[in-house]
Amino acid sequence: MARKKEQSVEFETLRRHAEERLKDESPKAEFARPYDETERLLHELQVQHVELEMQNDELHQVQENLEISRDAYAELYEFAPVGYVSVDAKGIILKINLAGAALLETERGLLVTRPFSSFIADSEGRECFVDHLKLVLSRKVVLKCSLSLMGKNGTKIHCHLQSVAVFEKSKPKLIFISIIDDTARFQLENKLMDSHFNLEMAVNELNIKKLELENLNNTLELRITQAVEELRQKDMIIILQERHALMGELINNIAHQWRQPLNTLALVIQKFCMFYGSDKFNKEFLEMSTARAMTYIKQMSGTIEDFMNFFRVDKQKVTFSVELLLERTVRIIEKSYEDEHIVVEIQCEGVPSIKGFPNEYAQVLLNILANARDALLERRLDDALISIRAFSEGGKAVVTITDNGGGINEAIIDKLFDVYFTTRGPDRGTGIGLYMSKTIIETNMGGHLSVRNTAHGAEFRVEV
Repeated sequence: MARKKEQSVEFETLRRHAEERLKDESPKAEFARPYDETERLLHELQVQHVELEMQNDELHQVQENLEISRDAYAELYEFAPVGYVSVDAKGIILKINLAGAALLETERGLLVTRPFSSFIADSEGRECFVDHLKLVLSRKVVLKCSLSLMGKNGTKIHCHLQSVAVFEKSKPKLIFISIIDDTARFQLENKLMDSHFNLEMAVNELNIKKLELENLNNTLELRITQAVEELRQKDMIIILQERHALMGELINNIAHQWRQPLNTLALVIQKFCMFYGSDKFNKEFLEMSTARAMTYIKQMSGTIEDFMNFFRVDKQKVTFSVELLLERTVRIIEKSYEDEHIVVEIQCEGVPSIKGFPNEYAQVLLNILANARDALLERRLDDALISIRAFSEGGKAVVTITDNGGGINEAIIDKLFDVYFTTRGPDRGTGIGLYMSKTIIETNMGGHLSVRNTAHGAEFRVEV
């Protein structure tokens, strides 16, 4: 505003001087002065006048911006959520905002001219505040300080101070202090310390309990190890029993396979004694009888070879023909099944070869066939039938074994593959044959073994 007045006075002075010069000059001089000079002076005056008006407008704008900034600063200062206080070099309060007055629980009018240290809760804090002011005045940077304040109503406030000195002509004018209420954080830290102490106590108790549990666990582990070892020994005994039972079945099948060839071989040998000394005892008779005897001996030898193959342990997976293995398996049991009046039919439809353990796979087939035979013998059917069908489906070799024994009770069909589950009674079965079969197919060979009831009996399905 003062600058504007100075510019107006300067313009009026220039204009007045120009008019006086025009009046003082004689007519002769007036006519002698060039007309262009007068025009130039007037133009310069007009230009200066315009420039002064523009400067005046700029000064007006600057003044308005300053007033807006001052008002904004005043609002920020007065209504800030953080307490602000201005003190002199001795710590006397010069000015304080609303938040600061609220922290000290005192009206602002009663705070001015009072020492800020009078609101510090303890002597240690007051000494700290005095040292803090000295450092702020000497270093001329923002410094921090933590202390406790005591309000008018006796409320103790834990605060965090940030102070900076304001200088005027190298002399301290005031010290500006921000007061941050750290009471909540201080209380939280105390709670955390208490919680930490309680946690340490709880951890110690847990460590004691942990030691007790470790001792108990060691005892339990020892007992469990002993129990597992006992169960493993029992399982081994049961598995051996199952293998012995299977071996007994195979020996029984071998007996059935050998009975007819042995009878025929005995007849051939008896003919040697009967025809000896007669005209029929010639070279042709000897050759024919020897050939027949060798045929039956080879047949029995083949049966022994099949028997040995079944009990040979597979060391690694090999590719084998399901169709050939199926025929070999049925060849071993078909004679004994015929003697029990059970018909076994085989139908193969382009079965692919698979990779796995052939002897284990054959053991699965024997277990399923044995279960089917037992079911048929219990019902004493005149037309007992076991149908075996092998085919390819979805890139898998599928074998189904179906009987006409009436099926499996739906209440127990889901338990059929459980370990130790048997429907034969403890004197006729161990309950691990089908469990072992499922383990062989699904765990060892990555296939699937399932069972379902059909219209006439049960159907086992082996997929690999």
